[in-house]
Amino acid sequence: MTPVRIRVDRIVDFGTIVSLVGCDIEDGRPVAVHVDHRPFQAFWDAWQRQGFPQPVEYDAGRLTLTLDVVPDAADD
Repeated sequence: MTPVRIRVDRIVDFGTIVSLVGCDIEDGRPVAVHVDHRPFQAFWDAWQRQGFPQPVEYDAGRLTLTLDVVPDAADD
């Protein structure tokens, strides 16, 4: 898996899911990262009840995720 660095342009809060919308720093392609912050077990139970196949999981190994949310100067 290749690491991706993104510039986040918008953070959209849907309550249980937060989406980070931006673009890849190297090639400018659009990127959206959806973070579901419900307890994982509740998500997994609902997934299984719907009969969905087991999701693919990857070992995060050396994952580094840093989110510094700084308000725009216009928001001050």
